[in-house]
Amino acid sequence: MKIFKKSTFKIVFSLSIFFPLYLFSDTLKIATDEWCPYDCLPRQNDGKVGYVGDLLVEAMKARGHKVEFIEVNYARGLQFVREGKLDGTMACYREEAPDFIFPSFPLGKSNSSFFTLKDSSWKYSGIKSLKEAKMIGVIDGYDYVDPTVMEYLNKKPNNVLAMKGEKPLERLLEMLISGRITTIIEDKSVLQYKITQMGKADLVKVSGITDTVVDVFSSFSPKNNKSKEYAKILTEEIIKMRKDGRLKVILDKYGIQDWQDK
Repeated sequence: MKIFKKSTFKIVFSLSIFFPLYLFSDTLKIATDEWCPYDCLPRQNDGKVGYVGDLLVEAMKARGHKVEFIEVNYARGLQFVREGKLDGTMACYREEAPDFIFPSFPLGKSNSSFFTLKDSSWKYSGIKSLKEAKMIGVIDGYDYVDPTVMEYLNKKPNNVLAMKGEKPLERLLEMLISGRITTIIEDKSVLQYKITQMGKADLVKVSGITDTVVDVFSSFSPKNNKSKEYAKILTEEIIKMRKDGRLKVILDKYGIQDWQDK
């Protein structure tokens, strides 16, 4: 038995010399929620997982790892990643999870905008305009980052509807179109992608933009001792993808431009 154990050790040790460690594959479990085009639920988007999901899959595949997307409510997803129950989240703001492990640069930029019906006279111009809106539609648990907006929303005023459950943005847009709410606040790219998908882009307009532009990151669990390795892989592989044109190919699928060009 001692001879067998010693021989086995030599074989494993030899393999570690001749083969890179990343060939021993991990499957990363990544939290996903509907925030297309960054983060898409395939069943709602013709199989698309979002451009950030595509980048994650491509980057990890290059180093021998797999990615499994776990559909979960956004706030709960952050909680699961923080607790180490999931390995990462596809798209979030650093401000929401400063304890997470991030790549060296963001994978997008977000600027929350207010959308209304085309014939609406309401425009966002600060706290006073928020108070004057009959009803403001938001998604429950989302951080819209801009201090002025969040100060108002956090007071839970009567003219704010926080949508929960399935397809929250789509349901808010249906309420906007039917005249039941005044405005929706959402990332400009996200809302335009969804309303175009619904075939009703000609019914709405941008009626104000917040002052705060924030970076969008993929991030990894602070509880996983491999998270720094994953963040490094994502950084290195996206640099390669930008150089060889694969990044543009992925972004073109979603009709958006490189966030570095914005």
